Amino acid sequence: MNAPFAAALLAGGRSRRFGSDKAFHPVGGAPLWSLQLAKLEQLMPSEILISANADQTFETRHQVVVDALPDRGPLGALVSCLRATRLPRLLALAVDLPEMPLGFLGELAYAGRGVVPVAGDGMAEPLAAVYPAEILPLAEAQLAAGSLAMRDLVKLGVAEGFLQARPLAESEVDYFANLNEIPGGGQP
Repeated sequence: MNAPFAAALLAGGRSRRFGSDKAFHPVGGAPLWSLQLAKLEQLMPSEILISANADQTFETRHQVVVDALPDRGPLGALVSCLRATRLPRLLALAVDLPEMPLGFLGELAYAGRGVVPVAGDGMAEPLAAVYPAEILPLAEAQLAAGSLAMRDLVKLGVAEGFLQARPLAESEVDYFANLNEIPGGGQP
């Protein structure tokens, strides 16, 4: 699929487990957000958004979208970014997935209208996925109901036909290692 798409770096989290803002964690001499942003830029989307909380400042030429509803996690960030773009598809990437390779993101970006990776155990990986614009009302309703679980949105999105599951090969599962789970915190 070669339809235009937007890309969103979900960088506005407030990880208490990590102890500091993951977006600004240094990896290889640069803040993690800039490394993840560079991956998205290489995909050449029509638009790049950076989801942020009100306390963050990103020096970038791309649009920074401050989460309309603070402290709503990735679902709140996704809703804010879907509202901010007019493009039919949004590739979302969480800032704290430093092992995510460019090639895999590119495959997702061009795989279809709405695609979410799913591990062999049936567990969806919604933090590197493509969301169609039509899923926005479902995401807004879930957010309004107080449910912040991205995997709940994925289940509903698959059931409604907005999302297709993309099975992960065993060798791809590590792409979704969160910065919290990587020995040395993602340091090369």
